[in-house]
Amino acid sequence: MNELVFESDWLGTDPCYYNEVTGRAGRNINDVIDFANLEFDAEGLGAYLGTGYSVFQHTPVRHVRYLPPSARLWRSGGELRVEDVPLDLDALLAEPRTEDEAIDVLRERVRAAESAAEGEIVIPTSGGYDSRLLNLMIAEPSRVRSFTFGATPRQWDSAEVARARALSEMLGTRWERIPIAPFHTRLDEWDEAFGPALHAHGMYQMEFYRRVRSRVSGGELLLSGLCGDWFEGKGDEILRSQTDPRQVQQMILTMGMQANPEVSAMPWRGALAEEYYELHRDILKSHRRRVIEGVRFRMMLVHYLLRVPRLYGFTVDAPFLDIGVATTMLDLPDERRLKRRWVTEYLRSRNALFEDAGGGSLYWLYWPVMRRQPLAPLDDALLAEVVRPDYVRWINRTVSWRGLWWEGYERLGNRRGFRRAAKRLRELGLRQRRLDAYHAYMTLRPIQRLLQKRDAARRGAA
Repeated sequence: MNELVFESDWLGTDPCYYNEVTGRAGRNINDVIDFANLEFDAEGLGAYLGTGYSVFQHTPVRHVRYLPPSARLWRSGGELRVEDVPLDLDALLAEPRTEDEAIDVLRERVRAAESAAEGEIVIPTSGGYDSRLLNLMIAEPSRVRSFTFGATPRQWDSAEVARARALSEMLGTRWERIPIAPFHTRLDEWDEAFGPALHAHGMYQMEFYRRVRSRVSGGELLLSGLCGDWFEGKGDEILRSQTDPRQVQQMILTMGMQANPEVSAMPWRGALAEEYYELHRDILKSHRRRVIEGVRFRMMLVHYLLRVPRLYGFTVDAPFLDIGVATTMLDLPDERRLKRRWVTEYLRSRNALFEDAGGGSLYWLYWPVMRRQPLAPLDDALLAEVVRPDYVRWINRTVSWRGLWWEGYERLGNRRGFRRAAKRLRELGLRQRRLDAYHAYMTLRPIQRLLQKRDAARRGAA
């Protein structure tokens, strides 16, 4: 008898993990890992270190995979089987569409969600194009509760806050700024939710939604602008020239949040990227299909933006991930999608551009928390099984107080009068390394917890 375990959507927005040996399957990778018999996947681990998250349907754990987009996972007896779900994306991308159609489709999608929901509607409003569009599409602005956090040294004086405030004043919505407090205390909570599937950088979202939850009554619809930027046209210039396997890396968004894969203690050669390219060579000839593939990669990194608010009781809807909304935007003329020109002009026509609203733009989310909540050193002896100990020791030194001078260097380089000198130093190769070490720490921390759980499971079985 065949049992349908899970069916993924066209982008793979809600990952399902499964163990090829034990037959376990579930939304949480921790539930399918056989810790007592843990083995590492050398290629999966190398890819994870280099991206900060699991890619190519592999994880760092041998035999633990995740379902690709547009696929079904079946169980027959004790065995699992993956089946592709037919989806003719080329047909959906064949018809030219207009900008009015793209706005209309998005508006209809947002208002359908609005009509189906009761009570207040929460919109995390960064001040970016995507959250601005969602606010503009709402039929009843009085129902909207929008929330923003600032990621600059002075959170109350960031560009995100200034633009979100201006939008709220124009639309008459209720808006609040959420101060982001140190969040390193949530490392274990993050591990329980996401395990070694992706790095631990998203803990600030837990802090954000915990505070939002305290300000609303409960059970609200939350509208997310996730991935709207790529479907609107941001990044088109990056994805326009995919011609060989080496450029697959350009579709794997990391934002610098990864470790150095060259320090892996296990031999790997990047075979997963080569295999992916050979399987997808034909579809990657299409620029629009490359955008979709890029979003599919990105979803494994950013699915926590959907899953974290659900952990705090919100009903989450991401209209830009709807296949009708996304493909209509992809079908717009290339010259209008480039740098999201069509969105810029639409926002201008609604007096909602707000690019001159003020506020700082220096991204400073992780710097203060490293000082206020120092990180416990990684265990270089334990991690020696998977990465070189000298790399782990460098990470520990650089994220500790001994790396604080890099923060001074970064601050000085953004002060008027010193910017030119700092730019010259960066050109000469002196770039700050504290954030590099922090990103590597957050990538290796889930692997350390994986090893600790393995050792605990083996002690329990002894």
